[in-house]
Amino acid sequence: MQYPYQNPNLPVEERVADLLSRMTLEEKFTQMRLLRPKPAECQAEHFDVTILETNSHRLGAIYNASSMSAQVVREIQDWVLENTRLKIPVAFHGESLHGVMHKNATCFPQGVGLGATFHPALMEKIATQIGKEAKANGLSMTYAPNVDLSRDPRWGRVEENYGEDPYLTSRLGVAYVKGLQSQGVAACPKHYIAHGSPEGGINLAPVHCGPREFREVMMVPFQKVIMEGKAMGIMPAYSEWDGSPVHASRYLLTDLLRGEFGFTGVVVSDYGAIKMLNTFHKLAETYTKAGEMALYAGVDVEAPSVIGFNQELQDKVAAGEVPMEWVDLAVSRVLRHKFAMGLFENPYADAQAMEENRNEAALELARQAARESLVLLKNENNLLPLSDSVGKVALIGPNADNPQLGGYTVREAIEHTVTLRTALQERLGAERVLFARGCGTASGSDAQIQEAVEAAKQADVAILVMGDNSNYYGGIGWGDAELDGKVAVTCGEGFDSHTLELPGRQQELIRAIHATGTPVVLVMETGRPYAISWEKENIPAIMQAWYPGEQGGYALAETLFGDNNPSGRLPISFPRSAGHIPSFYNHKTSARGFYKVRGSKENPGRDYVFETPDPLFGFGEGLSYTTFAYSDLTVPQTGSASEPIKVQVTVENTGDRAGYEVVQLYLTDCFCRITPFVRQLKGVEKIWLEPGQKQIVEFTLGFEDLAFINEKMEQEVEPGEFIVRIADQQATFQIL
Repeated sequence: MQYPYQNPNLPVEERVADLLSRMTLEEKFTQMRLLRPKPAECQAEHFDVTILETNSHRLGAIYNASSMSAQVVREIQDWVLENTRLKIPVAFHGESLHGVMHKNATCFPQGVGLGATFHPALMEKIATQIGKEAKANGLSMTYAPNVDLSRDPRWGRVEENYGEDPYLTSRLGVAYVKGLQSQGVAACPKHYIAHGSPEGGINLAPVHCGPREFREVMMVPFQKVIMEGKAMGIMPAYSEWDGSPVHASRYLLTDLLRGEFGFTGVVVSDYGAIKMLNTFHKLAETYTKAGEMALYAGVDVEAPSVIGFNQELQDKVAAGEVPMEWVDLAVSRVLRHKFAMGLFENPYADAQAMEENRNEAALELARQAARESLVLLKNENNLLPLSDSVGKVALIGPNADNPQLGGYTVREAIEHTVTLRTALQERLGAERVLFARGCGTASGSDAQIQEAVEAAKQADVAILVMGDNSNYYGGIGWGDAELDGKVAVTCGEGFDSHTLELPGRQQELIRAIHATGTPVVLVMETGRPYAISWEKENIPAIMQAWYPGEQGGYALAETLFGDNNPSGRLPISFPRSAGHIPSFYNHKTSARGFYKVRGSKENPGRDYVFETPDPLFGFGEGLSYTTFAYSDLTVPQTGSASEPIKVQVTVENTGDRAGYEVVQLYLTDCFCRITPFVRQLKGVEKIWLEPGQKQIVEFTLGFEDLAFINEKMEQEVEPGEFIVRIADQQATFQIL
């Protein structure tokens, strides 16, 4: 042990100070940069060390989302430790949005599906497993969770988030951070901040919201994952807020993030975002100026290339034109992360632990997550669940046998993903499952549709699996080979939509199958809500499945046939059309019309002349195969903002099947000098009840739940009347 910073028994801050004092400016800049090797280089049996020699100036971190082996991780770390003066290990960064992006990792449901579980305790279990697998693969930080709020369903990245609501997203985000970091891997939530409402629904577009909406809605999930979850990393958004791109905003990245929230971790640029300050936002005239702006704002690591944190910026620091203090702050945060993660003591992957990834327990957890993510939207005349004695099943649709896992998934995950076709054939036998694709995601032929119609005519029930193709990584679409050779990626990062109609000929196919008279179950494997008004009116059973992960086919089959009682709830509202956006539930009291004369084509009205502004399906909705009754909602008649307010309600399973119920508490401030919301989710509890079983569920409301943002942009509780709503129960109380 040559230097104090190498002594693991010293406090982290002493080690950081000692190491920083020994570093040259070049060594400091090295820690502020990242190397992203090509996938083929990562997946080679042995790593080509000439790549490290050529890029020795950018070995602060390495991006590993390409399934590096433990041997390759060791070879990289050994080279760095043997060939650099101060022997500072590399931090391996990766992705884990819904599972680690590694070929030997478990693939859970995509983010919006995890949001639909409404189950923070389950989320923490999932994130703990993800953390174990990330740690085994040698990662010290993953770019997750995504706690943007999906307020515009045209946006392709809706699939990555937990929905439109700040409370639900906060609870799931905090659970994810705690689970991941319990395994010694730093969470890096993204995309800080207000990224989920881009202009026109177009990715990277400006976000339009005032400072009050920013604080009372957009900011909340990030505040919670930092202040409560203690997230150790943050990735800023590409977008701008009020004219300031986040990567260049000292207010957002220093004053708010580090000052108000108390964040002490590492800020990692989104990939190419510093360059965008020049090329995209037209904020900085040169790359060097862009780097200077980002450094001053509070960015610590530039990824994935050396664009802004370049040699010219380094020279400007050496000349005293840019303060050394800015560099020292950034580098100290990077070093603090490496000491806290134990990289100086053990920087390697664990080959034996890697072999234990995707074990039996992990796959069962993925299946349970898929079960709980499924949302039953309609079940006319109890068509579902189906009986195993059903005769023949026509399985139709572009996603019936095409695994949809969503973005940030390794290609190899397709190989072990179970589709609904596979699961049904295992359950019923191949001879009873009549499969016809019917059409592709965004194209198809008359012959395909006719083939599907003939299959439906021969069957006792038709299951249609429609939706998106979100299989995309590295610049290519895959997994949806169309007859005409075209592949359409319809959802995901950068795949936004001007319409909420199902792509291609899918609606035509649905109507053709319905016309056969065979009972139809519609399963939607999508990354966003779609405007399925005709389907709601005409199709007897509708299941929203999102992208249910590698065990999704089994979970769907279990649910369609009654082994699993659906318990998912919508984490995002379904608009009736793109023209109905925005449609989120927690709007201001004046936002959905004054006249309340809902129009239709047959009876024109007001607010909208020919339509209602109400959503097709609302946030929090979802059916079950059993029934639940609520009673005895108890709230104190009066209370104080400084004392907890206890709310109780009794929930009973009045049906004949066991199942989960999602108990949701909504709060309304009746009158306020800053206009109130119609309602806000302020409590969620997911409970399991056997038939006839009752349970008292208790919630506690505090100052934050009752507060609004006042004229000084501070939280305040005003005396007055509040309404608590839980299911069909309602009670009023007074804050004195």
